[in-house]
Amino acid sequence: MGFIVWFAVVGLFSAQWYGGAVAQGSCRTPDHRDGVCIPVKDCKSIQDNFFTSDRVLTGDEIDYLNQLRCQSTATVTICCADNVVTLNRNVTTPETDDLPSLKKFECGLEPLVSKIVGGSETALDEFPWYALLQYESKKGIREFKCGGSLINQRYVLTAAHCLANKRLDDGERLVNVRLGDHDTANDIDCSEDFCADPVQDFGFERLIIHELYEKNGKTQHNDIALIRLDRDVTMSNYVSPVCLPAADFTPTTSNTNVTVVGFGHTGRRKHSGVKLKASFPVFDQQECDRKWSTVPITGQQLCAGGIFGIDSCTGDSGGPLMTQRLLWVQEGIVSYGNQCALEGWPGIYTRVAAYMDWIKQQIRADSRCYAVLSSRMLRDKMRVGLEAWV
Repeated sequence: MGFIVWFAVVGLFSAQWYGGAVAQGSCRTPDHRDGVCIPVKDCKSIQDNFFTSDRVLTGDEIDYLNQLRCQSTATVTICCADNVVTLNRNVTTPETDDLPSLKKFECGLEPLVSKIVGGSETALDEFPWYALLQYESKKGIREFKCGGSLINQRYVLTAAHCLANKRLDDGERLVNVRLGDHDTANDIDCSEDFCADPVQDFGFERLIIHELYEKNGKTQHNDIALIRLDRDVTMSNYVSPVCLPAADFTPTTSNTNVTVVGFGHTGRRKHSGVKLKASFPVFDQQECDRKWSTVPITGQQLCAGGIFGIDSCTGDSGGPLMTQRLLWVQEGIVSYGNQCALEGWPGIYTRVAAYMDWIKQQIRADSRCYAVLSSRMLRDKMRVGLEAWV
């Protein structure tokens, strides 16, 4: 079923180009041409230049599209400089044939204005799908030790080793899943300009660990799990789901950057109480296999990082590894690494696309929705006016 998604945007918009623009109103493009604010699907030059092939858009192209977005409109529009504009095209969005009936919601979205505080710290409303997993020791001490990602109103995706490990065997237990947090030291997180909504804390109804995961095995194959929350989340600017890759999604290639987000928890040491982000390249799979020769790397895993101090030191175990294709798509789950981001040693991540059938099987039983995105689908969504279907 179709559902509307907003144009994913990053960075700051220039008020001199877009201030006060309205749908069908006048505007100026980043290259200073006069235009009109209209839906993406109705701007022929943008469709022809960006969405007629199956290639992945470059960072510069994504930035340009982000800057075309008109502000202060009731619907998503861009500044189109075409001399002739075709309006009101009727397009039918096909339904998928293998998923339950879906509610409407959005996935993989960035805030319209994302103010980076500095360094690797995120903005208050960046990565609103990030989940913190809180554990309680036998002594009653509570700590956040793993991460995860919200994939719909009721489910969080995480690593199996966050739900099945020696600490849990020894009496530690998962007690809370938190969404919408930026700084764990504050009750309400605020920037200079605004404050975020209060965090949302959840218990869980069920923990679903992949049936082939071996908690005592050194390979960490099938390191994937789902948490069914005890109630639906309340979607907001600070809590919303990430997109998941379809089976035919074009994976990020070697030496192309991906992004990890987290509070720096690895389960063995404490790090920042503030949500951090870092970008680093995907590592060549064959070279990764040679590096980890004693621990076989399969096609259901991917390697990324190998840059000192910024990969597994920033992301939490179980947290998302993501790529931005206008929308943020989760490609991996933080699984393990060699100590803390050693130079030349990539971290290992569970490849989410390889487990989409498994995820579907677990969630379909509850008739719950989630958002999947492939390269072809993303192009088609933009063509029909930013409609995404799963």
